Amino acid sequence: MPEIKLKHVVSCSTEDTAHKADNLLSSDTYRKWKAARPGEKQTSVILQFEKEEQVHSIDIGNEGSAFIEVLVGNSSAIRDQDYEVLLVMSSFMSPTESRNGTNMNRVRFFGPNQLQKSTAQEKWDRVKIVCSQPYNKNIAYGVAFVKFHSPPDKNDPSPTTSPKLTKLGQFRVKDDCPSSGPSLKPGSLFFSRDNASKPSASLKGKSVYLTLLPQAKRKFEFSKEQTVGGPPPSKKMSPAGSPEGKKKESQSKSKPEPKQQKAKSKVAQQIPFKQIMEGVVFVLSGFQNPFRGELREKALDMGAKYRPDWTPDSTHLICAFANTPKYSQVKSAGGIIVRKEWIIDCHKKRQKISYKQYLMDGAESTSESDMDDESEEEIKTKVLFFFFVLFCFVYIKRNFFTLVKRVEKESRQKKTTAEVKLDKEEDPYGGSTDENTDAEAEEDHPIPELPDFLSGKYFFLYGKFPNNERRLLLRYIVAFNGAIEDYMTEKVQFVVTSEGWQDSFEDALMENGNLNFVKPAWIYAINERQKMLPYQPYSVVP
Repeated sequence: MPEIKLKHVVSCSTEDTAHKADNLLSSDTYRKWKAARPGEKQTSVILQFEKEEQVHSIDIGNEGSAFIEVLVGNSSAIRDQDYEVLLVMSSFMSPTESRNGTNMNRVRFFGPNQLQKSTAQEKWDRVKIVCSQPYNKNIAYGVAFVKFHSPPDKNDPSPTTSPKLTKLGQFRVKDDCPSSGPSLKPGSLFFSRDNASKPSASLKGKSVYLTLLPQAKRKFEFSKEQTVGGPPPSKKMSPAGSPEGKKKESQSKSKPEPKQQKAKSKVAQQIPFKQIMEGVVFVLSGFQNPFRGELREKALDMGAKYRPDWTPDSTHLICAFANTPKYSQVKSAGGIIVRKEWIIDCHKKRQKISYKQYLMDGAESTSESDMDDESEEEIKTKVLFFFFVLFCFVYIKRNFFTLVKRVEKESRQKKTTAEVKLDKEEDPYGGSTDENTDAEAEEDHPIPELPDFLSGKYFFLYGKFPNNERRLLLRYIVAFNGAIEDYMTEKVQFVVTSEGWQDSFEDALMENGNLNFVKPAWIYAINERQKMLPYQPYSVVP
């Protein structure tokens, strides 16, 4: 992949006298760009390409920054709103590493799958690098080096022999035994992952002296490539020799069914996935990384535009909590404030859903036009859900009454047995000589099964709990078919704690991004209401 040459520095928010922004134009990595003073809230630099280029991959060497974001634009861009996000805010140092000052020079390679596809497919001549370090106010941070690569030329032949030593500034990739494996070049792993249908050859002979972070999630992109690039569905053809098959073909051609025509018209009118949220300019409030980056990436994939702060051209505020300063600002300006579920559901169903159902103040009453827009599949799912709830209600009600009757019958039996015992004590020869009574002959009814609200969910109880609360939580989780882990494993999804937010939770989130820290009140609420409740209102936040 050819490297994109940098022409000059357009502007810079701050720079050190020894480590200026012009050092990024040189290929020597020991010449870095750092902020002028420690504790800067945010630093940025704008670089100019020699000509308009399409960015295929990015190599970034860190210099004490916790997060780095890359935006692109054209030379006609004047405001920050004119820049588009190419690489979402990516983590280079954890909070613990930032406070201790360790692993400050981590290097990350970002391939085409980690860049915004809509932005990476266009050509740009300017790039803006934004760095931040909110965890340590005592260091001057910046960037050690940055390199941009354009898409590889398909006509160029692939090299047959691999060099023994590949140099990337100060960092080197050494080949201990050249005959054991293929060549390893910067960015080659990302390029070969897309083109190769089978897993690449093992790199047992390679020793890489770099610290690489795990690849970002690309589940959606992988499923999207499968649906787009998959083979067309096979059509069943009737035998050509049989006269019945010819008749059926002629009838199907002459008289097409109206349902198929409607389906074709709907498919023809479907909006492309990249244009679902075209015209939407959104702002995020109250979310933390990495979930903030995932939510923003989903909206950008659907054609929306992102703004870090509320601007006159902004249309929607995706808010996590109500009554925040940004919430009050947007509400006074008359903006639309919605929950995060709007972005998630639109991305999941691959269609634009009315935002009125996701308003922060409560969903408005749907109009007739909104009801008409609902597809037949949505109506069917709603009807099935209604009957499912009705069936569950009848089933629980019937079992409840049978359980009450059984308890009453057992209490009566206990009373009768107690009376018989008293009679026997008074008159030892006046008892009945029958072997079995009617109560003993009756068959026991099975105890109704408990609901499995927590089926498939794994829990871990952290810290100390007052009195007998730990034992009670264990009983509720096991009763609702939940699984309890003795240690913090990769399966754990929910951490139940009554001690509030701890500093160790941040390290746990860096290792397992699927963790959710909740209060014991969530388990108690599920038991009281006897239904599954969302965990977000009971989350533990810093």
